[in-house]
Amino acid sequence: MSTPALEVRDLQAWYGESHVLHGVNFSVNRGEVVTLLGRNGSGRTSTLRAILGLTGSRSGSVRINGTEAINLPTHRIAHLGVGYCPEERGIFSSLSCEENLLLPPVVGTLGGGMSLAEIYEMFPNLLERRHSPGTRLSGGEQQMLAVARILRTGANLLLLDEISEGLAPVIVQALARMITTLKSKGYTIVMVEQNFRFAAPLADRFYVVEHGQIVEQFDANQLEEKQEALNTLLGV
Repeated sequence: MSTPALEVRDLQAWYGESHVLHGVNFSVNRGEVVTLLGRNGSGRTSTLRAILGLTGSRSGSVRINGTEAINLPTHRIAHLGVGYCPEERGIFSSLSCEENLLLPPVVGTLGGGMSLAEIYEMFPNLLERRHSPGTRLSGGEQQMLAVARILRTGANLLLLDEISEGLAPVIVQALARMITTLKSKGYTIVMVEQNFRFAAPLADRFYVVEHGQIVEQFDANQLEEKQEALNTLLGV
């Protein structure tokens, strides 16, 4: 049995005095796409942040490719090959699209990430806008840039937070194609998604988060039989 890319056990997390995660347990195998579903405020984003040590404090176990990371600082966790795309994207407005892409250091354990040529092949919009300032890009182009920037680092475990939110259908389709391509290349992806229609055809497995805990888990082939439970849990 191969070591999971990510194994989270009894993960507790706090923001100051506020206890936001109450023993989260889940694992992700190498090359899998896993989606964390749940209502707003359920603890999905906090789970991603806690994996990276971005909450106030945390306890439990977070193993990345077999390495315990619960006591490591965030920059050391990144160097285990973890890339994080937060909901706010974090594009540098004073830099051009291409300068944003050239900025990140290499963090992956297998050497460098995708070349600019590979990035531009995957995201033709970014090639067209490579000299534009970061904030002159559309919302969809900024989202593509935020993901592409991670791929430049060599990270092979990607944590993606609501990448489809508020974007035009044509951009959402492009992001879906991107995730399919990355999966075919062997990347491991954990997505937080509100857009169930976006996530459903992409993910191998689903976990439902409620009140800072995993309350349901199922495989993609169980989607139909779990639909009633999902309607109740997610209000979709």
